[in-house]
Amino acid sequence: MGSHIELAKRTALYSPCRHRVGAVIAAGPRVLATRSNSRRNSPRVDFHHATFHAEEAAVRRVRNPAGTVIYVARVNAAGEPVMARPCERCQRLLAAVGIVGAYFTTWDGSVDYLDIARSRRAPAVGRTGSASPALRDRR
Repeated sequence: MGSHIELAKRTALYSPCRHRVGAVIAAGPRVLATRSNSRRNSPRVDFHHATFHAEEAAVRRVRNPAGTVIYVARVNAAGEPVMARPCERCQRLLAAVGIVGAYFTTWDGSVDYLDIARSRRAPAVGRTGSASPALRDRR
C-alpha cells in the first residue's frame, strides 16, 4: 500500500489545477492506471464540471476495474499530503464500476481507508438529480 500511495502523491504533482490530486488504481501489487486531476473546460463555462477528478480520469484508463482498489492523494503547494477523501460523485462512480476500496491521504499526512463496497448503498436518484421522494426532508 505504501508504494501505491507514494505513487499517487507523485502523480498529484503533475496536476495543472489549484488542488493537485493524484489517483492510482491497483490490483494487488500491480498498478493498472495513474492519473492526476486535469482541466476539462473553463470554470467560466461550467463551474461545477470544470475539472476531471483524478479518480474519474484513472477509471477511464482501466478496462475492467471491478475488484480493484484506488489510492488517492492530494498535495499542497509545498508538496505535502493533505485530505483527499473521494467526493460523493467519485464515490458513486467508484461503486458503479466495482472498485471495492479507497485509500486516501488525510490532513495530518496519514492514510485512511474507505470501504466503497459497503459504504455506497447509494439512494435512488431521479433523472433530475434530486433524491427520491422517500428521501426528501418532509417539513
